[in-house]
Amino acid sequence: MGIRLALYRQLLKWSIRERLSGNAQLCDDLKSVYVLEKPFVADRLILELQLKKAGIAVSAQDIKAIDHKSNHRLQHEIEHLVAYQRQCPERSIKLQPIMVLAGHLPSHQQSLLRSFLTESWSHRGGWVRLLSLLLNGRSTLIRIDKPLNLRDLCKDELSDAEIARRAVWVLRTHFQRCRQAILGPDLSHRRTLMNQVLHSTEVKQAIAETAHKQGKSIAQTEKDASTAVDAIVADFSPATAKLLNHAIHFLLNRLFSRINLKGLDNIQQLALTHTLVYLPCHRSHLDYILLSWLLYRHGLMVPHVVAGDNLNIPVIGSILRRGGAIFMRRRFKDDPLYGTIFKQYLTLMLHRGHSIEYFIEGGRSRSGRLLSTKNGLLSMTLNAWQEAPSKPLALIPVAISYDRLVESQSYQKELAGAEKSKESLFSTLKSLSVIFQQYGEVHIGFGEALKVNEEQLKNQGVPPVQKIGRQVIERINLSFLATPMSLIASILLSSPHLQIRETELKERLNDLIIWLDRNQLSFPPGSIDTWIDQAVLREQVTRGIHAISLTPEQAAELTFYRNMIMHQLILPGLILLFYRRLHRSGTSTQTRLLRAIYPYLRAELNLPDVDSQADLNMINAIRHQLKTQQMLKTEKEALPPLAEHLIRLAEPVLLRQYLLILVLTRLQKTTELELLETTRELALHIHEHYGYAAPEYGDRRVFEGMTEQLLAQHILREDAEHLYLIRPLNNVLTLAEKLFPTSVIDRANQWLILKGVAGK
Repeated sequence: MGIRLALYRQLLKWSIRERLSGNAQLCDDLKSVYVLEKPFVADRLILELQLKKAGIAVSAQDIKAIDHKSNHRLQHEIEHLVAYQRQCPERSIKLQPIMVLAGHLPSHQQSLLRSFLTESWSHRGGWVRLLSLLLNGRSTLIRIDKPLNLRDLCKDELSDAEIARRAVWVLRTHFQRCRQAILGPDLSHRRTLMNQVLHSTEVKQAIAETAHKQGKSIAQTEKDASTAVDAIVADFSPATAKLLNHAIHFLLNRLFSRINLKGLDNIQQLALTHTLVYLPCHRSHLDYILLSWLLYRHGLMVPHVVAGDNLNIPVIGSILRRGGAIFMRRRFKDDPLYGTIFKQYLTLMLHRGHSIEYFIEGGRSRSGRLLSTKNGLLSMTLNAWQEAPSKPLALIPVAISYDRLVESQSYQKELAGAEKSKESLFSTLKSLSVIFQQYGEVHIGFGEALKVNEEQLKNQGVPPVQKIGRQVIERINLSFLATPMSLIASILLSSPHLQIRETELKERLNDLIIWLDRNQLSFPPGSIDTWIDQAVLREQVTRGIHAISLTPEQAAELTFYRNMIMHQLILPGLILLFYRRLHRSGTSTQTRLLRAIYPYLRAELNLPDVDSQADLNMINAIRHQLKTQQMLKTEKEALPPLAEHLIRLAEPVLLRQYLLILVLTRLQKTTELELLETTRELALHIHEHYGYAAPEYGDRRVFEGMTEQLLAQHILREDAEHLYLIRPLNNVLTLAEKLFPTSVIDRANQWLILKGVAGK
């Protein structure tokens, strides 16, 4: 028996490549007991190997297992531990749950062999378990969770047997929740899911109404509905997902030197009790690939990703669908049948416990700023959950930022006026050349989950979906980790002539890191010297003999990375700007002005939603910090270098808002398109004349938040397709004359006259 176990142990050692997950380390207390989910010899040997790696010596009696046929044996063993705990109350006996999963992906109703050898919900024999580990051992997940402390369960009024029974129930329930969170529910055949959608009462009613409205037969409308369902429904394949995992692992290792992660531990615990909907920001096509791979690698269910049907291209679309992609039309407001079908499918997926992923901004941001929310899918999600709330719902904000974007060049071209290129197999294969380039580090932050309840969905003034969407986007902002390139870009783009001595750049970066750290904001690991060296190697900056500078093309690219942290730097920059240029007005007047413009800053940069007292406290706290770091100086005193940079970063944001108001006062009555387009052209002209080309202004969505806030503040009125200015803004124009150089204001007015805008 000993020889057989030794051979067995050696065989597993050769064939297993494990990954650890969970939120706890292995306990090394003398009275720790490790409880496995399944009573397999293979699982016990794998755990022993893991304990040996951790330098923990255990005996056979220290490893227990749940017996799915009977609880009596484990319960009897725990009774002895409870008795010992009562005798020695100063000791703390812990039961630590351990799961071993080989090939941890959901089961799929395909061949019997595949279903046998893939980790699933069914209970199988030891020989099948061994075969599964030998074949899938290189994808073994070991989940380690916080131990159950027997001392917490011991109550005088409870017998040892009752305490043991409760401990077994807690452990069994914990394992069930973990299995659901990691594997997801069992997957029915795709055709079964499609039939469930088509035969639902809601879809049948929508088919009848559409047939009547369009004058079609029921049979033809049902055929159209079947075609729509076929185009939507995912065809998740564990085998494809495993292959994609290996391919993605290779790709990401080629592209990125490091992947920095923050906040995932909380999500792993939340997955045990909630249905999760991941809502990442959208910067790149790599976002959904990266997030799905990351969740899989850390022992969480692979989410079904809602993607635009523009990605449903030959070959690639089929692979994505089998990796969990749900394809959706970009617009279907005028097609109620399609909307009903999609909502019914979403309801079915949420009810069955699947996690979902989609981008709350809609499309990718070309400017680096978070865009305003597109709430159509979010509204569908909330309605679907309300109809079938089998588990609590949690919305997970996810911030993703890169040192360099794979799509950087195409973004610059699109913002300069070029048409967006359509996705195709050829363009996808062509893009494979990126694996021969380096893109630095990528940073992923999981924000505070928004747990949805019925009370939140009641209409209380602001529509619930709009309010929840704002909360999600603000939490994404709060979870951003500043990248090395966002810090470098912030300093270089606010330097005169887009250049700075390298020694000074390092000093400014260090000052900026100190500011972020003291304000409890996250910054990336690594040394400043390494950041600069890597940026030079990637040709994002130019190194001279003693200085670091930017070419016009580099400056245009770096605006994207600077914009990713503008929400963290805008308020200190504006406080310094007002203090410097409105010094004679007094602190109280400056604070009043800052509070007046805060709603517009919040609309553009997705700052936190705060009440009147909270925004005052926030401004005072930042001002106090600036004083502590001796950045607030009088007009005659020289400002510290970092203060100069913060002012130059904040000034263009305020200037852009002033330009929109200037255009509005000249037009008086206009369409939203004319207002945004005119402001965009004027901002580009001013920025190019006094600085460098800023391609972000090629995106009209940069200005949308400002107009929305002007409407909310009843400064603008919307009638049909036109906007009307209903309150004079002369005080704003007068304030601008004190804040901005006269030459800038004169040039803006001259441009408007030249374009025939003034005096309309």
